[in-house]
Amino acid sequence: MFGKLKFANKIFIALFLMILLTAVSILAATIINYRKQSLTFAERNLKIKQKEVLESIDYGLDNYPSPITSENIFGILRHSIFGIADIHNVDINVFDTRGNLILTTEGETPIERVLPKQVLDSLSQHLEYIELPMELGQDKTLTTYRYITNMKNEPIAIINLPYKYNHELFRANMFGLLKKFGVILAFVLFIGGIVSWFLAKQITKKIELIAGKIKQTDVVIHNKPIKYEFNDELKPLVDSYNSMLEKLNRQSNILALTEREEAWREMARQVAHEIKNPLTPMRMMIQNYVRRYDPEDPYSRDKLKDISDTLITQIDTMSAIAEAFSDFARLPARKDEEIDVVETIRSSLEVFPSEMVYFTSSLSKLNINFDRIYLIRIITNLVKNAIQAIPEDRSGKVFVGLQQIKNSVILRVSDNGRGIAPQLGDKIFEPKFTTTSGGTGLGLAMVKKIVEDYSGEIRYISEEGKGTEFIIRIPYEKPDF
Repeated sequence: MFGKLKFANKIFIALFLMILLTAVSILAATIINYRKQSLTFAERNLKIKQKEVLESIDYGLDNYPSPITSENIFGILRHSIFGIADIHNVDINVFDTRGNLILTTEGETPIERVLPKQVLDSLSQHLEYIELPMELGQDKTLTTYRYITNMKNEPIAIINLPYKYNHELFRANMFGLLKKFGVILAFVLFIGGIVSWFLAKQITKKIELIAGKIKQTDVVIHNKPIKYEFNDELKPLVDSYNSMLEKLNRQSNILALTEREEAWREMARQVAHEIKNPLTPMRMMIQNYVRRYDPEDPYSRDKLKDISDTLITQIDTMSAIAEAFSDFARLPARKDEEIDVVETIRSSLEVFPSEMVYFTSSLSKLNINFDRIYLIRIITNLVKNAIQAIPEDRSGKVFVGLQQIKNSVILRVSDNGRGIAPQLGDKIFEPKFTTTSGGTGLGLAMVKKIVEDYSGEIRYISEEGKGTEFIIRIPYEKPDF
């Protein structure tokens, strides 16, 4: 389940869990420390009370006129022990040196009437108190034991102070602390969650930026390096990508140069082939005329005129071929300007028969940034091809339509000609490909090149024997005023 989450969510969850774990650890440490501090506080209070009680007992013993012994200690303390207990608000148990209970201020029977052996052993060794905490329901009882000594520092009795620690008070204080800590914890988790989410998004945003750049990387275009100003763990990745990009751009330039050279070689071969085609019959015609020339022939002038007309026709054909190849090889540089597409198309169609070519537009005027010559060439080539595709035995109809859809200009040129065979596909857009005897195969290639230069697209719908429709979509760019 965790593995299917996005990287940003994984980072957020990890950071949030770290904050939560830290907060819970602090809470546990606080509770443990509070318990220890509360027990230490209770022990300190008990020691203070023990010291005050012993001072009160010592004061009474010092003022007693007779020597104090373990035999008369009961009689001496019997009357004063209750007053001392009331003054210091504590219960007092007095044991003889053998550990037998002789006096108590507790209303109920004390826990022990005879002290355990380990208590007596400890007192005999250290002559000091011992603490024995015991669990009693919700309260914890702390007890101290210490010798009462006479003037000669001889033990004459054992005094015990039981101190009951109020567990309910501890719980109330603990709950109060937890409430305050809960508010702080909620605030920390809230702020920590926002910061974690922000950090996760920042990290993944950088990764997405790099991924987007890598996805846009292409061999045949000039790719721009990533500008990355942060000196973090992603910096080596960005540097590696930029280094790879530099190598790729060099290789793509070499590849593009090689492709251009190959294209020009192919173009040269095609030009040579197209020009040789009419030269061969011209040469044969002249040789045949020279071989059969007869000055006495009364029709020699007519024969010479026929040969001249044929040669002129072939020369015009070669000139048209050379001009077409020249136009394709060196399209003029783009000169975008504000033009009215409707008016430009209408004026470019005036050279064609009005009874055959029809223009319709859903717009009366549309100004865009475009090269006027490029647009005229698009219209001229498409309409000329449409007219050439119409059989002689058919009344030709060519429709040119213009419309605007969202941010695109849509141009349609349709005819009722022979149509395009399905197996030809996009071959019709390749240079030198033609389906007519007098065509150069460069018109549609030129149109496609111009359309793609404007980030547009061209496609066609055709049905053999019924006609073809070319559809051009060009992104709509408003002129800068």
